[in-house]
Order: sequence, then C-alpha cells, then structure tokens
Amino acid sequence: MNTTHFKIIQRTETIRKDGTSSLYLYANINGVKKYFTTGKSILPKHWNQNTQKVSANCNNFTDIQDAIDLFIGRAKEFTAMANIERRTLDLDAFEKMLRGEVYDQTNFIAFMEHDIKHNCGKYEKGTIANYNVQVSKLKVFRAKVPFAQLNPFFWREYESHLIGKGNNPNTVHKAFRTLKVFIYRAIEQGIIQANPFIKVRVERKEGNMQYLTREELAKLEKLYTGFLTKDLKKTLQYFLFACYTGLRYSDIKELKHAHIFLGEHSYIEKEMFKTSRMVKIPLIDQAKMLISEKALPQIPVFNTYCNQVTNRHLKSIMKLSGINKHISFHCARHTFATITLGLSSDIAVVSKLLGHTKIETTQIYAKVQDEQKRRAMNMWNN
Repeated sequence: MNTTHFKIIQRTETIRKDGTSSLYLYANINGVKKYFTTGKSILPKHWNQNTQKVSANCNNFTDIQDAIDLFIGRAKEFTAMANIERRTLDLDAFEKMLRGEVYDQTNFIAFMEHDIKHNCGKYEKGTIANYNVQVSKLKVFRAKVPFAQLNPFFWREYESHLIGKGNNPNTVHKAFRTLKVFIYRAIEQGIIQANPFIKVRVERKEGNMQYLTREELAKLEKLYTGFLTKDLKKTLQYFLFACYTGLRYSDIKELKHAHIFLGEHSYIEKEMFKTSRMVKIPLIDQAKMLISEKALPQIPVFNTYCNQVTNRHLKSIMKLSGINKHISFHCARHTFATITLGLSSDIAVVSKLLGHTKIETTQIYAKVQDEQKRRAMNMWNN
C-alpha cells in the first residue's frame, strides 16, 4: 500500500512583477517529497491554505480552482489505481501524468485519446479514423471508463450496448479488437499489469459480401445514360467510377484531378487513405467518360455526398435498375475485385490494384470465384 499526501501550496518566496506567486502541488509519495507546478499563479491574499480555496475576489477564480482541484483529483486517482493493482507508485509516470502530457491515466478513454493524439504519425490515416470512431462509441456508452472497471462483465455490458445500437457482429468484433490494442499499449507503459479481457472471446463471422455482376453493372450503366434526378445521377457517377477502379469511398471523396493522368495510357496514382500505400490504377474507357472536364489540380473530381446519403441514394438506384440486392458504396470495391479477378485470374495483380498490404486479404475474392464455379457445376445436377 502506498502512503501519500497531496495538497496545494503557494510558494511566496518568489513573487512576480504583478505581485502574484505560483501554486504548486505538494506530493509526499512513500516518503519522497516533490513539488509540481500547476501553471497557476495568484496574489497571496487570494489563497487560503487551510481551506485550499481561491478567493472569489480573484479574477477567474472558478477556472483556477477547477484546475487545482483537477490536479489533486488526478493525483488521488492515480494513487488509488496503484493501490488496487498492488504496485508501488512510479514517480516518473506520476510526473508525466501531471506535466505537459497531462491526462487522467486512470481513465481508459483519456488514455486512448492521448495515445491517438501523440502517436498519430505512427498510424495510417484509416487506422486513426477507426480509433476515433471507437472512442466516440465508447463515450456514448460511458463518459469515463476507469481502468479498474475493465473486466469481462464490462465488455458484456458494452457488447449489449453496441448490439442495441444496431451494430452487426463484425462491427462488435472490430470494437473489441480496438479495445485490446489500447489495453496492450497500457500494459507496455506500465499503467496496468495484465489484460482484463484475457478470457473473453469475440468471434468474427464470415460476412455475406455483396457485389454486382457484369450484367448488373450494365444495368446501372444504362440507367446512368437515361433519366435520373440530379442527386441520384451524381451519386451513380462516382459509384460507377469506384466499380471501375476499386477505390474506397474515402479515396473517391479525396480524389483530385492531380491524381489523374490522362493520355495514351491513362491512370490514377494516389496514396490510399486507409493504408497510406501508393497505388497506380489504369483507367478503362468507361471510367474516363465519368471524369469531368480538366480542372485545377487540387479540385476534387467528384462532389460527393456523405456516406449515409450516398448509401440511401444507392438503395433507390438499385430499385430503379431492378437489382434486388442490398448495396452499400463499399460494394463497388467488391464488384471491381470480383470482376477483375474473374477476367484476369491473377490474384497478385488484383491485390496490387486494390492496394492490399497482404495478399491474404485478396483471397476472399478468390473464394467468391470458387463459390461461383461450384454453383455453375451444381446446375448439372438439376
């Protein structure tokens, strides 16, 4: 058990030109005394050492009081966490928590946010986006999640919450996988000693991947040249372009004319948003016809709607074209992959076009091709 004592003191031996002096957090941790600046300074007459309160006559007294109360609160929570885990307080970690990297190290959500902010250069853009989404979801569940509350029961509660919000099993699996990433980061930094979810198992289910056949793609091409409302036509334009190039919604959204090179051998050259990998994708004639006239290099090629509106439009488009499939924008990428693999039978080429970091990721489309072959052969038995 750690023995600690914390209080705020004003060190009046040094007076500033404006007559104020600094407030410090005095910490006695296991017999070791140390002072930590709070970054706040006030006139001596505005500080009551006995009550640990700032006078109401002090300018911004509420902000100053809240700041020093937060320092005391963090110090006590940090101590409580160490005592719960039966470990001796690490003074270096304690100081790091209070200094420039100040955040509540007893709060798992605060730890996640801090890690994302300070290590963003190490993560791919798509990874950062996913981490931020997971933090937002966790905050909806609880504003604060102390490390001490992380256990199998907490996960089951959070899992039920996610399912209740309409998340499918694989989205729940993704959330669990992200939590584990940050738990292991906390273990590496000595904040916790072991994985509290070590006995929890969350299975990933094989998804029912939707994609369009070449015949269905032809129906959309015909619909595009016919009569459509302005908003549906615009959505179908960049959806078809994604079907011809395999680009994700995030890449379509940030695609600029500077990424497109038109000529005898036209192509797109762009860093993928999700993986930060540079890809070079040849453009077929159908794709080139969807590109607007040459504009300034930094002008977006497509004026896209948000993902939710795009998917709502696609639902209407599928209905108008007579395609009875539940299609989201990401299905364009699946369509490109399955059709290209069917035409070329070269999984390595398709993997490079998609910008996959591992060829195993592309194998799912080979499985789709195998299933199509099995269905074709089964027709012999009918």
